[in-house]
Amino acid sequence: MPVRLPSDLEEEILCRVPYRSLARFRSVCKLWNSLILEERLLQKNLSRTDRYSGEHRLIIIHGEYNLSSVSIEEQKNVVDPLSLKTENLTLRRIRPDGPIRVYKIVHCDGLLLCVMDNQLLVWNPLLKETRWVKCGSDFHEYDDAYSLGYLSHCDYRILRFRCASNSRNRPPRVEVYQLATKTWKVIDMISFDWVLKTPLSILSLRGTPYWIGLQEDHTAFIQSFDFSKERFQPIDHLPFRYDKLNPIALEIFKGDRLSVLEQCHKTRKICIWVKHWRLSWSKLMVVGIPQFPLLYPPLCHSPTHYFFDKSNRLIITSIDMHNKISIKAVIDDGKNDFQTIEAGIMGRYWPFSCNYVPSLVRCPGFLSQDTSRIRWRRNRFN
Repeated sequence: MPVRLPSDLEEEILCRVPYRSLARFRSVCKLWNSLILEERLLQKNLSRTDRYSGEHRLIIIHGEYNLSSVSIEEQKNVVDPLSLKTENLTLRRIRPDGPIRVYKIVHCDGLLLCVMDNQLLVWNPLLKETRWVKCGSDFHEYDDAYSLGYLSHCDYRILRFRCASNSRNRPPRVEVYQLATKTWKVIDMISFDWVLKTPLSILSLRGTPYWIGLQEDHTAFIQSFDFSKERFQPIDHLPFRYDKLNPIALEIFKGDRLSVLEQCHKTRKICIWVKHWRLSWSKLMVVGIPQFPLLYPPLCHSPTHYFFDKSNRLIITSIDMHNKISIKAVIDDGKNDFQTIEAGIMGRYWPFSCNYVPSLVRCPGFLSQDTSRIRWRRNRFN
């Protein structure tokens, strides 16, 4: 006779399983599919695992209609040559009637916000859940900035704004879309005394959007948007003097802190700082390799991205003058050495990329569980 475990014990076992395996276990039976997608088990799973250790991927937009997910294969030794795993993330299955051009992608806790001409797509590639959002046709791929965030896990919102200084001399605007009510709201009485730093590094940490802004005197600082107050909120100045020739980038460190990178265009030295919330910046790492390439050329619109893998290597992207993306791995062993692997991705336009950490966070608005596509396994649970 098969033994049926108590429901609380079954839930406790599943919450300890890595989320990548949980996604596969949805096809075991209908009971597990419902249990795995519950918010309670998801929060337990997130509290027991470090989402930002070794599961990073890069989502790269190359050409006009191509999306790829690039991850680094695990190796036994940190000195072994890097190898990449590339997966095609075509949107033809989502909308098979024609190619879809994606201009930008923003990541928020496993969800991707894909920016298109007159529509947006909120997408969880791991769960294969999507949510389309209509927006106005007055769109410009460089002037408009987007971010995905939330006030709570039941109240996701999209931020869309344009600064006063833009390439088309259009008036500034700020809009917020609430996915629960399916409505756009124009935010009035907001003045801009700053502009976006290009290339734009925009991210979402704990539901709050962050990016790098520039004041009129070219002072760089961290800017955020408070969804509860519907106002922009300056956080802190950068820990270095801004130089427009030096590549800089903003990222999330270990899942709960902001981190910023700067590379000197003359010496190619890379410095990384971490901000401990209300405390000041602290220098985390210095990479002084004279032969290290420039992370991106002048006038580039594609930001660089970086993270630390399980072996504590610095993984960083770079773009050359021919629009080719390569990935560098820096080992902090005092030998000032690095490994390079070509992503094999290049195109006519500047390729756009973003960091991505898969998760089981459900796509907002995707409440009905569509089980028609799941092929249930024959086992004693059915």
